[in-house]
Amino acid sequence: MLQWSRVTDFVLRLSHRPGELARLSRQLRQADVEMIGMWGPVIGRASVGFHCIPENADQFRSFVRDAEMPVTEAPAFLINDNSQSGSFVSRLDSIASAGINIESIQSLTIGGSLTAVIWVNESDEKRLIEILDKS
Repeated sequence: MLQWSRVTDFVLRLSHRPGELARLSRQLRQADVEMIGMWGPVIGRASVGFHCIPENADQFRSFVRDAEMPVTEAPAFLINDNSQSGSFVSRLDSIASAGINIESIQSLTIGGSLTAVIWVNESDEKRLIEILDKS
């Protein structure tokens, strides 16, 4: 069965040096901020965007404000499909047929259960929701 929710993707800038992820994780734990997912590219020695999707967006906003961390945020869609029946592929076909461009995707399958985060243009969100709601 495919389930989905609208989430907030926060992007932080982390220095490219040892210990930055450990420092952030420790701060999140101390602030009791639970995360759905975190990932980020490592490119050269530059400061790079590190994505954080928290369970509670308002709590994360308070955390970054209190920690004085610059952050950007954008809506995203968290999709879980544990059916192994191809319902995610079917939804991708429907999204494409509707002319909605998926701007970015991150996905992972563990034990046959797929989880994906997708981003679309804000003007396509309403149509995407209609497609994701179809059983």
